[in-house]
Amino acid sequence: VVSSQAAMMLNKSAVRVGSVVPAQARRAPVITRAAREMWYPGATAPAHLDGGMAGDYGFDPLRLGVDPERLKWFREAELTNGRWAMAAVAGILVSELVGAPQWWTAGAAAYNVDLVPLVGVEVALFAFLESKRYEGYKKTGATGVAFWFPFDPLGMRSKDRDVKELKNGRLAMLAFLGFASTAAVNGMGPIQSLTKHLADPSHNNIYTSSVGKETAVTVAVLSVLPMIIEVTKSLNKKESVPLFPWNEEWAKVSK
Repeated sequence: VVSSQAAMMLNKSAVRVGSVVPAQARRAPVITRAAREMWYPGATAPAHLDGGMAGDYGFDPLRLGVDPERLKWFREAELTNGRWAMAAVAGILVSELVGAPQWWTAGAAAYNVDLVPLVGVEVALFAFLESKRYEGYKKTGATGVAFWFPFDPLGMRSKDRDVKELKNGRLAMLAFLGFASTAAVNGMGPIQSLTKHLADPSHNNIYTSSVGKETAVTVAVLSVLPMIIEVTKSLNKKESVPLFPWNEEWAKVSK
């Protein structure tokens, strides 16, 4: 009896020779993901941001980059400011760690060189560097320094590293904004402010500071902004962006 039942079970589960398995049964499950990462989940990139540039997450709420020629210069400006911010953030942290005077008082400090010659040297040096940077970028479309465009002496440049540089530069610009804010509000450096916060987090934070109310309102507005954008798009059935005085080109591409 047992052997006959086993034979019946095998007969039911076996696939006959020459039979065709339906395509639906053969098809493996397909996992899809968004083609691009966006600045918030589900966001739709503006028409002029097609993902071709490194670090493009579809974020341009003021539509500054509608003109392709201007967009190139904005990218160069972002890179330059990000690099300066990374250097500034590192310098501020190191100077505070070694006990140097606070960074916002550096301009009033006394140095071994008189102020007038020091300013003269700085103006001449940066006039040369910036003029060469402008000239090199116009010729090559790449960022660099002095006579090297692009500047990559170690041969480390790649698309992945370009994105990492942009991300670190953007983070450094936000960090410097935080450093300046805590200096203006608390009169402290970033490390001193962090130490004070860790000692009593519930009472020493940005919301209990003199700008706590303004910060709370700003955070609330930024939190609901993506929802407002999506609701506006769903109601208008198209991308709804105001026209800005500096950006007449947007009227052409938004139609």
